[in-house]
Amino acid sequence: MTPADTSLGTIVLWVAAFSTLVSFASVIWTIFSGPARRNGSRLDAHATRLDAHELRLGSIDQQLRAIPAKEELHELELAMTRLQGEMKTMSEAMRGQAEIMKRVEALVGRHEDHLLKK
Repeated sequence: MTPADTSLGTIVLWVAAFSTLVSFASVIWTIFSGPARRNGSRLDAHATRLDAHELRLGSIDQQLRAIPAKEELHELELAMTRLQGEMKTMSEAMRGQAEIMKRVEALVGRHEDHLLKK
């Protein structure tokens, strides 16, 4: 084929065929890439949620580490029981001191009465 044999109709035919092929390829690309884009945006949303959950779980984990263990709570319970026993002992001692103070006040009162009558 020589350039003289190539007519304008043949060129238009080739351009139309190429245009149709590009258009068809564009449609195919859109069909196959559309779900991928939607999935990509959904994956981004899931990644954001996952990061938020990871931060939340980290915070919860940190709070759980600060909570006393079973053994520590048991030691605290034992210490409080000992303290309760000591408080009872102090209460009894204070009751005894109160009785002594009553007797001392009565004695001092008798001395005052004796001294005031003379």
